[in-house]
Amino acid sequence: MNIWIGLGAATVGYLFGAISFTRIVGRRVLPGEDLSYGEFPMGETTLRVNRTSSSLISMKKGPAFGCLTSLLDMAKAAIPVLVFKLVFPDQHYEFLAAATAVVGHNYPVYYRFHGGGGMSPYLGGLAVLDWLAVPVLSVAGILTGGVLRNAMLAYVAGVIWLIPWFAWRDGGWPSLLYAVIVNIAVWAAVWPTLKEISRKKRAGEIESKGFLATLREGRYSMNRNEAD
Repeated sequence: MNIWIGLGAATVGYLFGAISFTRIVGRRVLPGEDLSYGEFPMGETTLRVNRTSSSLISMKKGPAFGCLTSLLDMAKAAIPVLVFKLVFPDQHYEFLAAATAVVGHNYPVYYRFHGGGGMSPYLGGLAVLDWLAVPVLSVAGILTGGVLRNAMLAYVAGVIWLIPWFAWRDGGWPSLLYAVIVNIAVWAAVWPTLKEISRKKRAGEIESKGFLATLREGRYSMNRNEAD
């Protein structure tokens, strides 16, 4: 692996990832709206989330625009990853591009490092790196969230399984480095929200119910969107 090409892949991935489609789409469909944070209903209370993600578009304009924004966020990671994978086969530069695309999404230089939770670019990059990992790790995350009775965790916990997945797939150190960087970027972004939900549960502001009941009532629907 050439260090300069590796730095180039990391830089390109970051700059692509730092493009905020929430802001771009938001300027078109929600002119004048502040998309730097969102307040989401949770039972008898509300939760303020200080991230800029496609969930804000979905909440304010509807799921169709939210889905479009999420797909664009996936594509901005998938494109540079695919280019480096095709141009430099077997050199693993694509893992660097995929990792930094998530970092760029969460901490974009264009917007004073205020971004989203990283799940959409994570899924977009992973689909190019190893498409089979997308359904397998998504199911693993859902099962993890089910065991721990936490609906938001069910959506993001698949990231944890990246490390054992690529260790099992024997992708080498670039894939493991990618897995570690993605975990740090995603968990650093969503951890404050998880802590706030836990605090509200302890205070009795959010009723603690079974995992399936929580999903049926949609009380944590915003949490799933927040990590997009």
